[in-house]
Amino acid sequence: MDICGNHTIRVAVAAVRETLGRIDVDGGIHNVEKDIVSVDEIFALQGIARVKWDEGCFLR
Repeated sequence: MDICGNHTIRVAVAAVRETLGRIDVDGGIHNVEKDIVSVDEIFALQGIARVKWDEGCFLR
């Protein structure tokens, strides 16, 4: 088993900095959309479908 320690957060910070830099230089998000994950993928990683199901069960 490999242990990556804090490498994932470090690469995430680098990617955020790069993307925000591109947005700043370009004056908007139009050039980065093709290079980033979709909102649907973020929702899937968060398990939003289960959250919505749970809401239906507990928020009546």
